[in-house]
Amino acid sequence: MTVPLAVVGATWRTAPTRIRAQLAMLTPETEPIVSLRHGGYVAGAVCVSTCSRTEFVLSSPQPEWAANLLKGALHARVPGLEPDHLHVRAGAGASHYLLRVAAGLDSVAEGEAAVGRQLLQSFEEARAQGLTDPHLRKVWKHVARLIHDRREEGHGADSRGVQTLVREALKEAGAKRVAVLGRGEFGQAMQRSLKGAQAFEVSAFSRATVAELFEKMTGLDALVVCTGAAHAWLNLPPRRTPGLCIDAGAPPQVKDGPGWTFVGLDDLLARPELKLSDAERDRLESLMLESANRLAATLASKGNHEVLAAIDAARTAFLHEQLPTLLEGLPREQKEKVRQAVGAFTHTLLQRAREKAP
Repeated sequence: MTVPLAVVGATWRTAPTRIRAQLAMLTPETEPIVSLRHGGYVAGAVCVSTCSRTEFVLSSPQPEWAANLLKGALHARVPGLEPDHLHVRAGAGASHYLLRVAAGLDSVAEGEAAVGRQLLQSFEEARAQGLTDPHLRKVWKHVARLIHDRREEGHGADSRGVQTLVREALKEAGAKRVAVLGRGEFGQAMQRSLKGAQAFEVSAFSRATVAELFEKMTGLDALVVCTGAAHAWLNLPPRRTPGLCIDAGAPPQVKDGPGWTFVGLDDLLARPELKLSDAERDRLESLMLESANRLAATLASKGNHEVLAAIDAARTAFLHEQLPTLLEGLPREQKEKVRQAVGAFTHTLLQRAREKAP
């Protein structure tokens, strides 16, 4: 049986930040995914959006067909989207790819742990919005299990990721006094990463305190922008002395800044990929492959919801077609007691089966 899963999307390898940002605006609650779901081509959908990737995970009985339908629809809706910007994976290849992403093995910083948590959060949000189905919930459980297992075995480092690339760029520029603009999850993670390096004097600002940031700008060597606005909004004051601005936003957040040296997210992601040691990669690959094989086997097997539906149908048929014949000749009160007892018993069995289903 085909694994009913597909992945369609773009990563830093295939598309620039501006394209990935446009794709990220097309959530599973908007077109074209809504039409695919209403048409029965897609049973569930999850959008995974990080600094380096925007991808749609689809559950479909015909995953390759559903993936190509979505790919065609995206090309019709996203200006500037070119054929090689999107990648498509279907069937077992999709389940293997997702677990590889969860393990950080498809990241610019190999072994990055944060991407697994971001993937897990994407599935949690989709389920809360009623956008997942039994197959996607199985994927969610396997991703959670993989993250737990790699944490238990001590694989990878939480500090790896875009934050690592920013640290390297700051060190190469000789920056010491650094400000981080953005107090969201990404901005706070950046601040922790830079402070943890113990190589920088780090101060943090939000969009509400930009005026205070501008007052202190002459005393800074570098600014790291980590806000998440939908469009560029920041006009930096002119710089007369050398100053580095790393705009890590997607899409870019800075509109203008005369005299500044700019490094954007695409520039960061174009840096040489950070690799794990061969031994660490082999251990993480082994853990991921074991999880991916289990997931593919689970998805390819007959779904538990189908089994439970068959059990429920057999239960209903027995109660309404066979039991009345078996009760013939009994007094009315005894018939009712037996009917209630059998109905309650079979309902309990079905409920227990639902509770134990993965």
